[in-house]
Order: sequence, then structure tokens, then C-alpha cells
Amino acid sequence: MSKNIQEERWRWIKPIIEKEKKIVEVAQLCPYSLRSLKRWKKAYEEHGMEGLIPKSTRPKTSPKETPIQIKEEVITLRKETKLCALKLHWRLEKKGIFVPVSTISKIIKQEGLTKTYRKRRIKYSYVLAERKPGELIEIDVKHVPRAIQGKKYKQYTAIDTASRWRYLKIYEEESTHHAIHFLKEVIEQFPYKIEAIKTDNHSTFTNYYLGSMKRSDMAIKTIHGLDRFCAQNN
Repeated sequence: MSKNIQEERWRWIKPIIEKEKKIVEVAQLCPYSLRSLKRWKKAYEEHGMEGLIPKSTRPKTSPKETPIQIKEEVITLRKETKLCALKLHWRLEKKGIFVPVSTISKIIKQEGLTKTYRKRRIKYSYVLAERKPGELIEIDVKHVPRAIQGKKYKQYTAIDTASRWRYLKIYEEESTHHAIHFLKEVIEQFPYKIEAIKTDNHSTFTNYYLGSMKRSDMAIKTIHGLDRFCAQNN
């Protein structure tokens, strides 16, 4: 394995230099291009192993670089006046020095002369909606994790969102009949009047017809059993 780029380049052009392989044959196996192989071969023939050392592609001179005198003038004006890049551009233009606004901004940024603004933190105050006991009761059904004597059971849970009062009961199956029976017990046990009930979209609580209860004519809707019971008790 090559330890550096110089050894990696030598590894690929060595068979070509020693005339063991043609450059076209090496190019078929080499992950680098044919042009790179030719360039490395030429560099080796002219400078030996030192020619295979990668050279920096950075230009030695920058003809468009801003002169040091103008940079110092921009920095001095910035420190004295604290003006923005546009206003510094106007000031320098009056002196006969033409420097683009973007160049002035770059100089200011490189010298660390930019302004640091304090960010105002906005504190939000969250107001919880005050509910009265019985204003909203949440009812849900969960599977009991483990089977009891080979049978799986369902747990009906009712929670009052205001007082966190809770009532639970276990049933052998999940159905509208058990949902109504459970709600009757919740009404009897809860010490306040229940104004609203919140459930999920399961067919136990809503007018969704699934399985054997699915109807061919879905245009005609009937009131769900739980809705009918709630309407009778209001």
C-alpha cells in the first residue's frame, strides 16, 4: 500500500517507465485517467521522483488582489467612523479611491470589525386552558398485555382531563355494547355531570361499519349505538 501520493503515482507509472506495460494497458486498470498517467510520466522523466510530489494549485500572484494601502485605508476609516461598507465606499470615492462595496465588506469581515448584535429573546407565556371537572372525559380501549388463563381481555379507561379522575374496567371483548355499559358505570361513578366525551375513530365509538357490520349501501347512515345512548342521557 502506498504511504503518500508520491508513492501512489510511482506505483502506477513504474511498469510504464520500465517498459513492462504500455500506458494504454495500465489506464484500463488504473482508477485515474490516461491524461493523469501521461502527466506523471512526463514529470518523472523531467524531474525524477521529485516530479511526482503534488504541487499546490494556489496562484503565486493575484493580479486582482486589493493593494495593501487601500486595505489599511478601509480599516482605518472603519475604526474611526464605524460606518457601513456602503458609506465607506462613498467616503473613499470622494478621495478618488474606487473600491467595490463587496470588497469593503470582505475586508471588514476578515479583520473582525463587524458589529455583533444582541439577539432579543422572546419569552412565551403558555396559558393552560382551565377546564371544569366533567367538561371533557376521554375514553380509550387497550389490549391487556398478557393473556389470562388463555384468554385475551380489553381494558376500558376513562379519564377526566380536568381533575385526572380515572376509572378502569376489564372486558372480554371490544364492542359497542361494552362501550355503552362502561359509559353507564362512568356516569354513575363520576361525581360531576359529564358534558363531553372524547374517543378515537374505532368502530366501537364511531359510525364505521367493519367486517360483518359492513353495509353495501354506505350512503344511508344510521346513528351509532354510543351516540344514541349519549343523546338519550343529555
